[in-house]
Amino acid sequence: MNGAPEQELVRHVSIADLSTDSPQKVEIEADAAECAAIAGRLDILAVDALKAEIELFRDLTGDVNLVGRIQADVRQACVVTLDPVEQQIDTRIFQRFSGRDDDPEGEDEDPVEPIVENEIEIGDIVVQNLALALDPYPRAPGAAFEEVDDEAGKPTGPFAALAALRDDTED
Repeated sequence: MNGAPEQELVRHVSIADLSTDSPQKVEIEADAAECAAIAGRLDILAVDALKAEIELFRDLTGDVNLVGRIQADVRQACVVTLDPVEQQIDTRIFQRFSGRDDDPEGEDEDPVEPIVENEIEIGDIVVQNLALALDPYPRAPGAAFEEVDDEAGKPTGPFAALAALRDDTED
């Protein structure tokens, strides 16, 4: 064991047959065990379905470009009530892979993934992009957050004192 974390969705693709003329199409569909592992990694309630349609092609530099679409059905906990919130993800992805040690584009661009022994790993790219597409603050329909002082049962927070002053002057 090399100490690296185990990936939830592993899909190695050989780049030996990729050309600059036409893209190679790859379809990914996660099984139930992979979906459960991905949900655990992303700390969400469930990934009910996950599929990706990917196209891979070489550019003139020899790098490999990945373009595609991820579709997923996920369940997250509402940030207010903790009730399950269902979300349908439909997002585009792009990633570049390179076997070169230098990055002529500089550090301002998204990181370039490595080509190792003429293979690329696209499963983890799908999981990473799914994570980016998740709603960071899922909210159940009708859920509203109201700060309440537990002792007095009155609203608290930065504007509660101002609201009390306003209410006193209106009398």
